[in-house]
Amino acid sequence: MSLRSKIYGYSSVLFAVLLIAVNLSVYIVFERMSIDNEIKRVEAEAESIVKGVRQSAGSIPPDDLLRAYAPLDGMLRIVNEDGTSSPPVTTSAEEQLSKLSYKYESEKKSEYTQVGQIGYVWVSVPVIWPDGEVVNVQVTESIEDTEDSLSVLRTVLVAVTIIALIPAIISSRILANRMTRPIQQMTRTMSDIQSSGQFKRLPLDERSKDELKTMGQTFNRMMDLLESNFERQERFVSDASHELKTPLTIIESYASLLQRRGKDRPEVFDEAVEAILSESVRMREMTEQLLLLAKQPEQWNVQLERVDITRLALDSTRAFREAYHREVHCDDPGSIWAISDVSKLKQMLFILLDNARKYSEDAIEVRLEAKGQECWIRIVDTGIGMREEELSKVFDRFYRVDPARTRSGGASGSGLGLSLAKDIAGAVGARIELSSTEGRGTEALIILPTSVQNRPLS
Repeated sequence: MSLRSKIYGYSSVLFAVLLIAVNLSVYIVFERMSIDNEIKRVEAEAESIVKGVRQSAGSIPPDDLLRAYAPLDGMLRIVNEDGTSSPPVTTSAEEQLSKLSYKYESEKKSEYTQVGQIGYVWVSVPVIWPDGEVVNVQVTESIEDTEDSLSVLRTVLVAVTIIALIPAIISSRILANRMTRPIQQMTRTMSDIQSSGQFKRLPLDERSKDELKTMGQTFNRMMDLLESNFERQERFVSDASHELKTPLTIIESYASLLQRRGKDRPEVFDEAVEAILSESVRMREMTEQLLLLAKQPEQWNVQLERVDITRLALDSTRAFREAYHREVHCDDPGSIWAISDVSKLKQMLFILLDNARKYSEDAIEVRLEAKGQECWIRIVDTGIGMREEELSKVFDRFYRVDPARTRSGGASGSGLGLSLAKDIAGAVGARIELSSTEGRGTEALIILPTSVQNRPLS
């Protein structure tokens, strides 16, 4: 059974049961109240009859007395204490009442009884007769009119129940269709994705505020994440196959050269080993950067905390200076605190310092400054700089400045560094800005928030 059929069936049955239960309760309560009112009415009539009978019992014969007070649609009987009874008085239409069994009751008593298809109220009232004997005046009166009204009420309630079930069933079907429509859309969308291989989204009603819209939004966000992961995976495979081909070809060529001439020509041996080592290092760095770029920023395990930027910059520049034997100067303006991830910020600094190293020969300057609710880190070099049109492209993956314009005229790297730095900045809530003048140098600016409230949305 489909979900729509289950919702339709369960809601229809539940509404029908509730409607029948309510109408049945209404009828039972009304029936009970009607019968109780009839019993009270007959009891009042019985008290009136007893009062009249007691006043006239000595002067009027019993048979005439009973005929005078007998109800029009019932029976009047006097029962003696020994269980005998005077002839009951009934109308011709109620003669079957005289055949009913009777007995003496010592206390006042009333009850509802049914004879054939007609309901009656029976009331027994003890009375002290003029001769001192205690007798029962028993009145039996029909409540056929009340039962006719109850019958009409039953008919009306049954008709109302049937009529009310029609819109209830229709509304249950509409409800089932409405509730399952997003699920059907999701199923069709997933089938389309499976058959076409393309990522699609569910159309959402922006006016809706229910859980079905939340489910649709969750599905669309999941599709966004899957598409992003798929694109990153495709990009990683494409990038790796494209970029690793060059260093592998160089390594293979120099290894072949070593095999053919390395033993006889020492200069070829030295050149080949140096090239192989250089390309191996570049390939390792490129692989690490590619793997990091293939991850979602949410998977980087970013841990934001208050960081002493001055100490971090001094330690990073010292390590960079010792690793590359390049002159790097760093300001020491005292403690400047900002919100960031220590390891990610260090990685970003190393990328920008390495970029400055590749495109300049003079000393690199690192300047620190507190600017209101922000902390600025400037990495300044006096190298070859870049043209204006190049600034808009340097954050693109694998974009490289003309190798002939690097400080050594050699390879300028993988072209992944600045793209990775930009992704890291977005993950830690920082910003990177570049400014450059061709022939005069480049300045990279890292802008960090000094509090969580000022952290920009990534």
